[in-house]
Amino acid sequence: MTAKKSQKQSALLLTLICIFAACTDRDDTPLVETDSPKEPVKEDTLTEQGASTFRLAAWNIRIFSDGSRTDDELHHIAKVLTNYDFIAIVELRDEVVLMRTETILVGMGRDYDYVISPPVGAKVRERHAFLFDSQIVHVIEDGEVFPDPNDIFLREPYFATFKAGEFDFTAIAVHVIWGDTVNQRRREVQELANVYQAVQAADDAEQDVILLGDFNRNPDDQSAYGHLLSIRSMGHLFQLPQKSHIKDTSLYDNIFFQTNYVTEYTGASGIERFDETHFGNDDAAASLAVSDHRPVWGTFRIDTDDDGLHP
Repeated sequence: MTAKKSQKQSALLLTLICIFAACTDRDDTPLVETDSPKEPVKEDTLTEQGASTFRLAAWNIRIFSDGSRTDDELHHIAKVLTNYDFIAIVELRDEVVLMRTETILVGMGRDYDYVISPPVGAKVRERHAFLFDSQIVHVIEDGEVFPDPNDIFLREPYFATFKAGEFDFTAIAVHVIWGDTVNQRRREVQELANVYQAVQAADDAEQDVILLGDFNRNPDDQSAYGHLLSIRSMGHLFQLPQKSHIKDTSLYDNIFFQTNYVTEYTGASGIERFDETHFGNDDAAASLAVSDHRPVWGTFRIDTDDDGLHP
């Protein structure tokens, strides 16, 4: 561990100690949403020199491992990934499958890079990763696993700081426990408020923090999300009756951020129904080859820098 990382870990631990259960006043203004598209929305062609927006996504790719995917199946996954410039991936089991996918993406004309966490979890070890178009997104702070001295999380969140054009932000990837009871899931979701605030407080210069991934609770569960949503201007892009599971049973995947800080959000968002567009709504085939979760995404401006302008 470098001295810089050690200092940041210490800052995070100190911030956790200082955070109380009560958060700042909540702003109930909802985030603007678009209807979930049947076909992926095509933005302007993105280049390192001329991009004005980029698309950020979160995706739980079911048991995403080298041994569970053929090259043909990885082509299906890559076709979905090419719709996004930055993707937080959870339920990743190994780095080899990500390297294979990266090679396929190059063949599709997209040059992606990634940062990946060490294994997290108990009996089943997973990794978190941020996959991004290297012509648009650059790493500012390397990824770190969030310190969890009280062992609250089965899979500790993973965070890193990036810059896309003029937009710099810290992303926190999460995959909440499924466990045996709803209360186990709620406990982890409740603790994410402290994670969010600790990551944000550790760097006074970077207040644009985006929390995204698989939360394993619908966003209307106030017992789970109340603490997180009590943070000033905190909102999420997706609301029921939208569904991110291919069987249209749940909305566990989401993207959270504070609207007073992340002013780059354009108001465009969606849930990609690849199970319908790529597999003719054959849920079994879609789940086996790709995932039982759909990617959730939002579009952000990257041609302006709002740092220092936050209220």
